[in-house]
Amino acid sequence: MNEMILPPEIAGGGGFTFEDAPVAIYLGALLGEESAPGLKGRIVTRVSVQQAAHDEPLDDLIVDGIAPDESLARLSLQIKRELTVSAAATNSDFREIVTGTWKTLLKSDFREDIDRVGFVTGTLADASRRALEDVCEWARDRLTLETFLARFQTGGSDVSKRGVLTTFRQILADYPDGAVPLNPRRN
Repeated sequence: MNEMILPPEIAGGGGFTFEDAPVAIYLGALLGEESAPGLKGRIVTRVSVQQAAHDEPLDDLIVDGIAPDESLARLSLQIKRELTVSAAATNSDFREIVTGTWKTLLKSDFREDIDRVGFVTGTLADASRRALEDVCEWARDRLTLETFLARFQTGGSDVSKRGVLTTFRQILADYPDGAVPLNPRRN
């Protein structure tokens, strides 16, 4: 008799517990032909998990949606039970999210201002969450790189938001050859 040996995180039941919850939300939206977080105004048409083998840098959860005008959008997510916003070399989870996000933005089929990237976590310190949300919102709303960076000048943001920007810069400084293009769509 052939027995399949399973990794302890699968056999023990603890490995998928947290990831299953956000996946279930999007599967529910798919089955109900509804919208879901991150796909405002779009009906979920496809849900995929663990897509690294299919060239998805943010591979834990990929969700496609369609708008009433039939335009498509993709939401690419990483899922972590807990997360710390820092550039520490030992913080592989946050580093993976930042570099995976950058690689997703660089994909030729990424549609700027349509597709979305992000992460789902169960635990993130409130102050870090607020600062990270604000910085990400500023990035989405920016007209130019200069107007985005102007928000970080003295008096334009608090130390926590400037810390988030510094964290992203430190992580992306490790990008191959240190060559992080300022606008990924133009390089």
